[in-house]
Amino acid sequence: MLDEFMISLILLGSVPAIASIDTQHPPVITSAPEEESLQLLQSDPLLKIRLLEDPLSPVVGAEQPALKIISFINYDCIQCRLLDSHLERLLRAYPQLAVTYKLISYGPEVSTAVTRMALTVWIEQPENFHAFHHALMAYGEMAGDARIYSAFKTAGMQRIKYRSDTQNIINVNKELMKKLHYSGTPITIIGNKVFTGEATYEMLENAVNIAMTHAMEKACLALMVES
Repeated sequence: MLDEFMISLILLGSVPAIASIDTQHPPVITSAPEEESLQLLQSDPLLKIRLLEDPLSPVVGAEQPALKIISFINYDCIQCRLLDSHLERLLRAYPQLAVTYKLISYGPEVSTAVTRMALTVWIEQPENFHAFHHALMAYGEMAGDARIYSAFKTAGMQRIKYRSDTQNIINVNKELMKKLHYSGTPITIIGNKVFTGEATYEMLENAVNIAMTHAMEKACLALMVES
């Protein structure tokens, strides 16, 4: 399984060297207009594949979705927890949706353990990821180890040892975020709309409805799944 895991990383764009340690959780900063990021998504097929079809990025929702939402999140980010509650509501309201999570974390090993454990669950037990992820979000105020333990208990799982090589996935996701000219979390892409920071449920739902309408018109949107 490890060999397949590393091969997938290479196919997604070479495994980067471990970056220097970040010591804080930076706010969302845009270094280019939203239109430039969207143009990049439209013009770079490999980037779209890395965002939409990365087998190492957790996906929840429809197995054959009409629309995929991409969400860059950090489990230590308060805005991410608020956003995720909106995404959960969207998944309930629109069963044809799926959400792909690009998991990010910052800081030393103790700060990244939660994210790496979530990725480990996705790789080892993907059927349990959604419940585990939801529990991690719910226990956001706990320290890392207690949070992981509580999430396993809530999800009805036996605790497993996290994979240290999941740090490579986090590094790849950071590079993708930089390529899109953003830093920090959350970042959410729905159709041809990019939301940075906190977004209301109404804003997200409106973007979903617009994207669905364009899908019926066979318009080419940034992250619309091809039928």
